[in-house]
Amino acid sequence: MRAILTVARYDLLRALKQRETFLFGLLMPGIMMLLLGVAMGGSADTATITIDVLDEDGSALSAALIAALRAELEVDDSFRLCVLGVDDGDGCAVSAAPDRLEQVADERLEDTDSFGTIRIPAGFGDALRAGKEATVAYKSSADLTAPVLAEQKIEAAVSRLSGAVAIANLTVSAAERAFGPLDRAAAFETVRARVDAAWDARPVHVSAEGTTSQVSRFGFNQSGPGIATMFVLIFTLNGAALLIYERETGTLQRLFTLPVPRWQTLAGKILGQYVYGLSIFTVLVLVGALMGVQWGDNVAGVVLVMLVYTLTVTALGVALATVARTSAQAANLSLLFGMTLAPLGGAWWPLEIVPPFMKTVGHLTPVAWGMDAFQEMMFYGGTLADIAPMLGVLLGMAALFFAFGLLRFRYE
Repeated sequence: MRAILTVARYDLLRALKQRETFLFGLLMPGIMMLLLGVAMGGSADTATITIDVLDEDGSALSAALIAALRAELEVDDSFRLCVLGVDDGDGCAVSAAPDRLEQVADERLEDTDSFGTIRIPAGFGDALRAGKEATVAYKSSADLTAPVLAEQKIEAAVSRLSGAVAIANLTVSAAERAFGPLDRAAAFETVRARVDAAWDARPVHVSAEGTTSQVSRFGFNQSGPGIATMFVLIFTLNGAALLIYERETGTLQRLFTLPVPRWQTLAGKILGQYVYGLSIFTVLVLVGALMGVQWGDNVAGVVLVMLVYTLTVTALGVALATVARTSAQAANLSLLFGMTLAPLGGAWWPLEIVPPFMKTVGHLTPVAWGMDAFQEMMFYGGTLADIAPMLGVLLGMAALFFAFGLLRFRYE
């Protein structure tokens, strides 16, 4: 045991004395965490996201849709609705000629002044009164911060208006059959208004209780754990290159001639890489906390995820050391794997925004399971029992990688 600790301590001290450790283990991850966090919304607190509305119809029904959109989107401070060409006193007035509003909306979308545009076409109200279909176009930003939740809220507002319009049309048609011709437009609007008022006074309400305070899934809350898991992956995989380099220079062979079992020397090398990766992980978690990352109240869970995730990627590094033929090849593969597995596993963006197939592919990587565990604790107040499945998968991966690497490792 003493030999294992001696080898591990030597490798760890040697790594920490290198200038590259500070540059690539702290400075570069910190900069990337900051830049990616700002690009994805800045503060870890919930950001207000602007959705523009381009009302080309100007009818009572388009106004009713806008009111329904406000009721859905502005229920909290997450979204703000901005009606282009209308100064509604909320500070988002956009002045432009009517024929340029569509161009202005596209420019605001490209400049990320808004994250989506809802276009209500001309003839929208007439089509609904006539019982015909009407289409509302929604164009969202391709930026990572474009809220997927906005589409659900827009669908809810459209469904509310569609239900009121359908009831109004059916009621007016039934009244005409029963009582003869009447002022259809006035009757339609009267019924629709009453249905809309009844919607606001609906007798059934949902009492929702969250397990934790509202925490943004974007900004630093995404970049913090994402960049940390990515760089721990890269650094521990790079341990494969160091192991092969020592074999190329004969250092490893000389260590194996010492009067200690060879497996203890190898175990010391692996332990040194594990502690090295864990130290980098600890520093990056603290850096994230300084930037405002809300890691959650489950401190024991966060520590446990760090321990298990680092063990898994360390095992992956051991497996890589038995596949790569040269240290240069191992270094290139470690960087390639790190820069590939990180985005696939949701380190750069939430996996909720990718197609189901890519989400499945992403969970073939340890990064995805590590991110799932962090997000469970950060966003849902997850307990140790809640993250146990993620930890179990990571431990299973670690066992598989260690078995593969140790069975193939050559001591000569």
